[in-house]
Parts: sequence; structure tokens; C-alpha cells
Amino acid sequence: MTRAGAHWLLVAALAVSCADGPSESRGAADRSRGTASSPPAAPAPTSPTTTTTSTATAPVEIRLRLERRTTDAATAGFDAVVRATLTDPRGWQRAGFRFVFAAGAPYAVVLAEAGEVQELCRPYDVFGRYSCQIGPVVALNADRWRGATPEWTGDLAGYRQMLVNHEVGHLLGQHHPDEQCPAPGLPAPVMAQQSTELDGCRPNPWPLPWEIACAAAGLEPLAPGYEPDAEPRCGPNGVTD
Repeated sequence: MTRAGAHWLLVAALAVSCADGPSESRGAADRSRGTASSPPAAPAPTSPTTTTTSTATAPVEIRLRLERRTTDAATAGFDAVVRATLTDPRGWQRAGFRFVFAAGAPYAVVLAEAGEVQELCRPYDVFGRYSCQIGPVVALNADRWRGATPEWTGDLAGYRQMLVNHEVGHLLGQHHPDEQCPAPGLPAPVMAQQSTELDGCRPNPWPLPWEIACAAAGLEPLAPGYEPDAEPRCGPNGVTD
């Protein structure tokens, strides 16, 4: 599965509270010989003040239009699945992205038949089988959407979530990891090529914590173009260069 994709930013919030202690002013009794002064004045009431300042980094807004270029019943739920996947709290929004869906948006997620995906992905060659991201377009192969692949050992719903998160991950600048499977039995990274190889890892549709951290670091631009030899700059141990 080809890829490429870019951008960054993790949401942080800092709250600082400082309280000024109460200050008192004391009254004093003036006494002169043979003359009684007024009773001492009561302390002037003061209220502690608390000042709270917060600095927050706004999420990076990714505006998407969704285009289903198929007409069969098996692909009818495409729009709903993409929206639910990208707004799920387990997904890329943990890295500081906010997905907004609108007609005329600059980025597109397209579901199309194999021949059209091949044209959308050029100069990548997806061999009529794979999906891709190139520039502002994420092109998903409708055959994969309908039936997943033999290598995928999870269910079809999970495959569709993985496909969306993987290719949109490229749009956010994320690359295939150096290790497709860190160890047998562990969940595969969502940016691994799970459609073609699991290598003993468990199928996984969601970005792992280190993938979230890499995306939040903002090391790559959004919507990269043709990058056939791109290498990841971040991995399970952090930034690699």
C-alpha cells in the first residue's frame, strides 16, 4: 500500500493559579490625656484573588470532502464509516488533529473502483489492488473496502477502520514503520502494511501511542506528493534523525 502523508501538533493545556494572601489594615485608638478615642476600627475585609491563565494550542483542522464514486450496497456506508473512524477518540485526533467534513474542502477521501484509483494515485502504481495517498487525495480501493484481503485476520469493520486510518495517516505525514511487526502477538502499527503482511502481529485499526506521538511532533508536512523512497523520521523510540 503506498503512502505518504503529513502535519502536526499535539493539544496542550497549562493552568497556573496564584493566590494573593489576604491583607489586613488595622485600626488604632488615638488617646490623648483625658479624652477617650473611638474604638479600634474593624479590619478592612479583603478577598483573596485567584488569577488563572491558560495557554492552549488549538487542534490542527483537517477539512475533508468525502466522495463515494461507487453505487453498490456494499459501499453504501462509506461516508458514515469514515466520519466515525476519524472522530473516534482512539484515532488521530489524539495527536492534535480535528477533522471537519465539508463540500469543497481542500482534502478528499475518495472511494472508487480499482481502475479509477490507479489513475488517481499516479505516478504511484497501485497495480489495481492497493489504495494510496498522494497530495490532497486519499484514494481507497472499493474492492478492498468490500472484502478486505486474505492477509487481514480481523473482521471487515476493523479492516475499513484500518484502511481509513492508514491512508489518512499518510495525509498527516506518517510513513510505513521500519518494523512492520515489532514482535509476534503485539498489535500491528496502523501505519504498517497490514493489507499485505501481519508477520505475526495482531490486526489493529488504530494508531499506537508512539504513532500518536510521532504525528503530534509535526515532523512532516501535510499532504505530501510523490515520495517513493520516503523513510520515517520517528518511530517507537522517538525521533530517529
